[in-house]
Amino acid sequence: MLDGLYLGLEEHYVSVNGFRTHYYTAGLRENPPVVLLHDGAWGADALLSWGGVMRELSKKFWVVAPDMLGFGQTDKAAFFGEAHYNYRMRHVGDFCRTICMPGPAHFVGTSFGGSLVLRAAIDSNWSIASATSIAGTGGPWRSELSKRELGNFEVGRDYIEKIVALLANTTDGLDEHIERRYQNSLLPGHYACMMSPRMKHPADQSSPKEDNYPEGLRNVDFPVHIITMTEDKLVDPNWPLQVKKVAPNVIFHTLEGPHSPNVTKPFEVADRLVGIFTQ
Repeated sequence: MLDGLYLGLEEHYVSVNGFRTHYYTAGLRENPPVVLLHDGAWGADALLSWGGVMRELSKKFWVVAPDMLGFGQTDKAAFFGEAHYNYRMRHVGDFCRTICMPGPAHFVGTSFGGSLVLRAAIDSNWSIASATSIAGTGGPWRSELSKRELGNFEVGRDYIEKIVALLANTTDGLDEHIERRYQNSLLPGHYACMMSPRMKHPADQSSPKEDNYPEGLRNVDFPVHIITMTEDKLVDPNWPLQVKKVAPNVIFHTLEGPHSPNVTKPFEVADRLVGIFTQ
């Protein structure tokens, strides 16, 4: 199955401010650009999240999907003095400029990638035509199941199977996905990057920094879309209400299925995204 996802995709490496960055492209460069950001669970990478979606979108768009810092074949790096959203947001922006992204792009993220896109919509120097999050809340409103299972890394393939089951609500037909994610989880440096947000000084009693999310979404001057899932076990089902009451400009969509429809229903996700981009 994963071998089939490579069809029509081109694989590249580029140095972004000294960080070796791995990414895929699909489609014709003269078409409108789309940037896809993967999830942040153990062993994630761009192909696992977006392989099937990229092939469909590439019929009308130039599609770019990088492995973010700490994931896949991109360098394993973390910045301990700032939030993990911030340095990955900066890396993605620098990446787009390094590959000379033509004009404003449609940015789409799934799960953690979706949260990153929502954060970037408020506070980044990305050149954005539209911002879409699939099941990414922007950080808050994770379910207790999500905090418990995704936050406590366990060694072994069984744990990766558990992660995939939470993302897709099944592991049927996902053996290759599980194996690739498992192998990614073993790459040198990946574990350290995943654990880095927990590495705080025992005596640190600093107050949380002021956060303008989600209120800041009401001030953006491009379309912001959020796709929620009917069978998502990893977020509070009522979280959209928290965004709607402070940012009524955000457009919500609902799809049937689990947290990561880009894995389970790539054609349906691609179709919905084409509708969003061409509005």
